[in-house]
Amino acid sequence: MFYGQKEQTIDEKNRLVLPSLYRNEFQGGTIYATLGLDNCIELFPAEVYEDMARKYAGLEQFDPTARKLKRAFLSNTFPLQIDSHSRVLLPRELTAKVGLTRKVTLVGMMDHVEIWDKSAYDEEEALEKENFSRNAQELIGSR
Repeated sequence: MFYGQKEQTIDEKNRLVLPSLYRNEFQGGTIYATLGLDNCIELFPAEVYEDMARKYAGLEQFDPTARKLKRAFLSNTFPLQIDSHSRVLLPRELTAKVGLTRKVTLVGMMDHVEIWDKSAYDEEEALEKENFSRNAQELIGSR
């Protein structure tokens, strides 16, 4: 399970060291990077990504909205290899789309990790801090 957050630096070759906090959850050497829904990059273990890809594959081919969603997801997915130094080479296509600079924040999201530009995440976290209690009540408290 992925939880917590960790600030990291992307090196000049666009490589990111996976911190020990998350490293053990990524098994098998291949992980998947996708364009996140909230202007971040999402990293998935292979098994989790494959389950999600099956959901996208099951979308109705004749529905234009489903095709657009599937296209956006699949065209922005990249398999990444974890090297012997626990680094992954982030695709420049994704880092440019979400505006990552060298300073990033990794955020555990149960079954995957989000990579945010540090300043963008700091802003998002400040906004969400104000709404945390209300959102928890609305989404969890009423169950």
